[in-house]
Amino acid sequence: MNKIVKNILKYSISFLIATGIFFLVISIRNIYSITDLQQIYRYLSDGFIIPGVLFIAVGLLIFLSNEGALRGVGYVVKRAVLMLLPFLGAKHETYAEYCANYKKANGFSFFFIIGGLFTLAGIIFTILFYTL
Repeated sequence: MNKIVKNILKYSISFLIATGIFFLVISIRNIYSITDLQQIYRYLSDGFIIPGVLFIAVGLLIFLSNEGALRGVGYVVKRAVLMLLPFLGAKHETYAEYCANYKKANGFSFFFIIGGLFTLAGIIFTILFYTL
């Protein structure tokens, strides 16, 4: 697959997941039976803000992981799993070997873009909620 198709696929899947979270949030709030416009804006704001902030948070975690802030935690968890499950047969490596073999994630900016769009829509509905 070429790069354009991969990017379209990443954006499409993440947009569908964020949209699913949006519909889950507004369905839990039972927005379909409300007639007050101000409450509808409030629930739409909540519905857009939650997936937006979640996607931005995931993007920030990946960024922090790439910078090495979570590398020690990853090593400890991997080491604990290998100690608890010795039948996996994986070799035990030192922290220096773990850091040398660590692969950075790339191409995760779609989390920030999708999260930003959903958060922007949530901010717009928040402004509409407070202007009524």
